[in-house]
Amino acid sequence: MNQWLFNGVWRVRVTAVEPYSKGGPQIGWQVTEVWRNGTFQELSPTNSSFKVQRLELANGAVDADGLSVQTVSINNFPPAGEFTYKQVFFPPNFDPSNKPKGLLITFDNTALSQQKQWPQFTSSKYNFHFNLGCVATGAAAQAEGGSTQLPAQTGCMNQWMSNGIWKMRVTNIATVPAVLNQPSDQTGWLVTQTWTNVSGRGIRADEGQDYGTKYVGTRATDEYLTTQSGKTGSSANVSFGFQLRAKPPRNDWDPGESWTLKQYFSWGNVDSTDKPVRLLVTFDDKTQNAVPGRPHYRKPADFRIDLTCTK
Repeated sequence: MNQWLFNGVWRVRVTAVEPYSKGGPQIGWQVTEVWRNGTFQELSPTNSSFKVQRLELANGAVDADGLSVQTVSINNFPPAGEFTYKQVFFPPNFDPSNKPKGLLITFDNTALSQQKQWPQFTSSKYNFHFNLGCVATGAAAQAEGGSTQLPAQTGCMNQWMSNGIWKMRVTNIATVPAVLNQPSDQTGWLVTQTWTNVSGRGIRADEGQDYGTKYVGTRATDEYLTTQSGKTGSSANVSFGFQLRAKPPRNDWDPGESWTLKQYFSWGNVDSTDKPVRLLVTFDDKTQNAVPGRPHYRKPADFRIDLTCTK
């Protein structure tokens, strides 16, 4: 417990194991886990061929609840991004006296090794096994290795940010109820932002083009909202995805055109008191700048906006 384990891609630790109930008798266990992306590439655990989480009990074992494990498995992490969540386990014929003693998190290294576009494990011991009967202290409880934050322009709320292709600013953050099919106690955030095409030509937010070469792609990739506790969630977590790519009617932007959008962020076990403090907006400037005939980004192309200050 409390010790970081690192396989060259993911850094994970367990901070708590608690009874789980839904307003009545205990029906399972919940394990609080902290995940960090230790690479220089944005990715999700699914990209690393994540397999299963298994809670080992004094007698037997139980696999993680499929819905709650997706909270982390399909979450896109920026480099150095962190995410904390509670993984739920529902043992059949639940017995509260059958206590948890270990947690196993596994990956399919054979499958990952065939997908060279994703970072590879640097250790032959790429699975994680936590002994829940002991607690790390001192140096053993400190994170080691891994990536640093992406280089980015920094700014505040209401401050215009520009990278030579896009200009944008964040004007408001609002707490909203959960989207359809989410548990009733879930919440999320709407981040209101205005974008302007400053490239001098017709563009799109994705990689493609439209009407021949009238509107060409710019590879705007994602947005990540970070809270006070350090939890980072991607715009890809919600079914609506990255709204910049959804501008009606065809995701086409004329020169100088502006659009105000509301980007939704949500994930499992959202704590509405854990307020957003930063927004990271990313672009694949390396690929974009290598394509002749396309608008090119100034570097750093990414925006990191401090949501606790206002200009």
